Amino acid sequence: MATNVKIPAGSAYHSDNITPVSRMDIPGGGQVTIDGDYAYVGYMYGPEGTSILNIADPRSPKVIWTAELDDPQTHSHKVRVVGDIMVTNSEQRPRQGVQTTRDFAEPGVKLWDIRDKTNPRLINFHRTGGRGVHRFDMDEKYLYLSTEMDGFLGHILVTYDWSNPAQLEEVSRWWIPGQHTEGGETPGPMKREHRVHHALRHGDKLYAGLWMSGFAIIDVSDIRHPKTMGTYDPHPGEVEPSHTLLRVPFKIDGRDIAVGADEERGSRGKDVGKPHAPLYVFDVTDPMKMELLHTFHVPEDNMPYTGDDVRFGAHQFREKFDDTLTYVTWFAAGLRILDIANPRQPEEIAWFIPEPGRGYNAPQTNDVELDHRGLIYITDKARGFDVIELKR
Repeated sequence: MATNVKIPAGSAYHSDNITPVSRMDIPGGGQVTIDGDYAYVGYMYGPEGTSILNIADPRSPKVIWTAELDDPQTHSHKVRVVGDIMVTNSEQRPRQGVQTTRDFAEPGVKLWDIRDKTNPRLINFHRTGGRGVHRFDMDEKYLYLSTEMDGFLGHILVTYDWSNPAQLEEVSRWWIPGQHTEGGETPGPMKREHRVHHALRHGDKLYAGLWMSGFAIIDVSDIRHPKTMGTYDPHPGEVEPSHTLLRVPFKIDGRDIAVGADEERGSRGKDVGKPHAPLYVFDVTDPMKMELLHTFHVPEDNMPYTGDDVRFGAHQFREKFDDTLTYVTWFAAGLRILDIANPRQPEEIAWFIPEPGRGYNAPQTNDVELDHRGLIYITDKARGFDVIELKR
């Protein structure tokens, strides 16, 4: 169990098995992807879109290229890499006063040739619809996009074959009943809150977070005809929206396991005083019947950054497993590292709370990834980029 002691605000704090390696003062980051000696960071707010960092020396990472955005309505906060291809999203940036998508011209994804990391070449800007692509998964053949599309309310799942990066081929669509308004479906009471956040592939299944509709497992053994297998909705008992469902790629205690996370909203509104966004552990051995094994909350006791104006709860996993450790960002509670070897009773084995970004009163730990050396990379939604090491 990680040491947990009273810690004052104003700097970085961590359990005794974490060593800080370096910190960069860069704009607020969304996703961080690591491939070899390079880190790829998508930015939350613009005008920066995506940066490539050389991390060969993790004590001194260096930004070697940054894409600037042309449209001030856009952000490009998600990025993935397969081989020499980088994919970035293009989405209408959420901000006060934006109510319509009619004047948004750049919904979709961009595909880049990154053989020259200092000068990537744009291959294709594939346009989708509405407010664009929020998040996505990617493998050697397919892109699994959470995107708005004409005729649908809120983000749906659209799969594309990107074998030819210059010309994507749409393969299939999957959505929650009530989203296909043009097809005559009646929206539910949650309306746009009833949507696909993103889906992650494992084998012949996709594991999806569905925002205020919980989680779903989708059969893609026939990729052109995805079918819903099982669902689990923790609402209304839990009040924050469901973000990620991630399958563990090996059995634990003879069972297929998936972990889920809700996302703490930036403004809790009527949810102030209710439990913060948690982490879930599911038994998905029978994908038709997801079984909740455990719900994990980080307590606010002894935390340096709390209060009704602080975004505290869970957000996002490292979307890979090397062993039974799961790495999950927790906004103002930093990075939490849990061992799920006993899926009914996860054990927190380490934590790291970074210093707040310059000009901010609390960290907003947003995404996490590991490199080939086992070093951990963390983005902050507001500002900052940390490299740390876990002592085994």
